[in-house]
Amino acid sequence: MSVVYRFAALLFLSLTLGGCAFSVGSREPAPLPPAQGSVLDTARSLIGTPYRAAGQSPEQGFDCSGFVQWVYARHGIRLPRRTADQLLAGRPVPKEELQAGDLVFFAPAGKLSGLHVGIFDGHGGFIHSPSPGGRVREEHLLAPYWRSSYYAANRVAR
Repeated sequence: MSVVYRFAALLFLSLTLGGCAFSVGSREPAPLPPAQGSVLDTARSLIGTPYRAAGQSPEQGFDCSGFVQWVYARHGIRLPRRTADQLLAGRPVPKEELQAGDLVFFAPAGKLSGLHVGIFDGHGGFIHSPSPGGRVREEHLLAPYWRSSYYAANRVAR
């Protein structure tokens, strides 16, 4: 088996098993002064930023958990890097009590190993970094794919 093939297989397994929930080091941005907008303002300002596996900044692109971590760090709130750890941050929120800025989690195909996270917009949608080839965007929770894979939500201290 060639080295290139082994590397590709290992990378594929890492992405498949970890969803968008792994890290290759961390560089936290400096917090913004509170007067410079909300978490949602910051998240919306990143719409169009390319997805990148293990991405953690606008310059390199984002995976889902890197996007959420970066947005909240800009507002002085430290979140874990991995999606599964972000799920445990804050307190659980029932779907009918979601507020703008809450974290929403999805388990595509019912697999917790591939958790996905986004930021609720307060109006039935969420902002997230979707998948390879995609860009940060806003989508609606009632879209069939997201409705069927919705898993949980939490509210982080802010």
